Amino acid sequence: MALTMDAVTKLSKTKKIALLAAIVCALVGLYAYLFFLPQKAELDALKGKLNTLKAKISESRTVERDLKTFKDQEAKLNLELTNALAQLPNEKEIPELLKNISTLGKESSLEFTLFKPKPEEPQQFYAKVPIELVALGSYHNTGMFFDRVSKLQRIVNVVDFNMTRAKEVKGREGDVLVQSSCLVNTYRFVEKKPEEKKGPEKKGEEKKVEKK
Repeated sequence: MALTMDAVTKLSKTKKIALLAAIVCALVGLYAYLFFLPQKAELDALKGKLNTLKAKISESRTVERDLKTFKDQEAKLNLELTNALAQLPNEKEIPELLKNISTLGKESSLEFTLFKPKPEEPQQFYAKVPIELVALGSYHNTGMFFDRVSKLQRIVNVVDFNMTRAKEVKGREGDVLVQSSCLVNTYRFVEKKPEEKKGPEKKGEEKKVEKK
């Protein structure tokens, strides 16, 4: 049955209120179905994307902080490596280092009765360069020499040290001399040589197939 304005006006007040409420509910439902629910779904999707972006930004900031820390650590390690390698002469610098040690002995008024480099002892990334050394001089000058050696920029270790009272030396009868013998170890950096490129494998000779 169609609902006309006349029929509505003849309704009681209670029915009019109920009808109005039904119309309002229908309109709200229609609005929710047509506008609110789609917009809410879109809003929820946008909120999800926003949360994802926030998480990515937070993660990126953490990575950025970690990256800066890693870069600082890398720079520090590279500096330490550079300083360490600076104390390890390469093969070309070894003669100059031996010359410096010999010069320090002369400047300390020592007489080397033996200054003999021994065969190198290869290690992992470096080689030990031992020098058998016997020096003659006063106790003070001997101490001064080894003090100067310890202050070299290069790594120089003194092992198997032995000091004895020396016999009188002609021309230095009035001096109290000591004879010092030791093994002086210095080290050089060993650069890895590039691996030799393997040549192409030779093809085996083709077997001849006899035709029957």
